[in-house]
Amino acid sequence: MNYQVLINKAEDYIENNLSKRIKLEDIADAVGLSQYHFHRIFHTHSKETIAQFITRIKMERSGIYLVVNKEISITEIAYRYGYCDASSYNKAFKKHYACSPSEYRNRKNIQVNE
Repeated sequence: MNYQVLINKAEDYIENNLSKRIKLEDIADAVGLSQYHFHRIFHTHSKETIAQFITRIKMERSGIYLVVNKEISITEIAYRYGYCDASSYNKAFKKHYACSPSEYRNRKNIQVNE
């Protein structure tokens, strides 16, 4: 079985569902494997867990969105990327980037304008 095809399919599923709370069960169903088997394959081939991958992708995409869409509030961006409130989004963002979303937005704006 070509596991890379399954991983690519799972990554596509995740990319297409960033506004939702993505569960392992849903991804495993999308690629046609059991949760346990899929999680093991994904972790072996991608060097990160599903949860780590989902969080990283959400943070990277939302970071871009913060900089490009300055007129949209951080709360709206949090909802757009599947967080139930700005507080949980801010916590995840700060853990990933070591700064708050507003600090990141302001820092990136300065770099873009230089």
